[in-house]
Amino acid sequence: MKRKGLHEGCIQQMYRLYRDYLYAADPKPLDSAGRIRLDDWEMREDVQREVEERWEQIRNSPLQEVTEIAEFRSEFLRHHGFEMPGVDYDQDVEDF
Repeated sequence: MKRKGLHEGCIQQMYRLYRDYLYAADPKPLDSAGRIRLDDWEMREDVQREVEERWEQIRNSPLQEVTEIAEFRSEFLRHHGFEMPGVDYDQDVEDF
């Protein structure tokens, strides 16, 4: 999705929810069941086609070689308060 310019992290996706659906002057249409679909970019035919191709690569190669799993892990940890620059995680925690 990065190569297609469609990658968004958690914060960017939340921003798109507000910008394009909840507070938009002309909101995007809901799906047939009346739901907001933030997976619309992921569900595009061209993206799904590439996902299918990549699943074949993943089945036959180490995950680290064909995905960005390290970047995903790092982003996930940062969003949850870990792997923050300048924090020494080996330091003792102070009592307050």
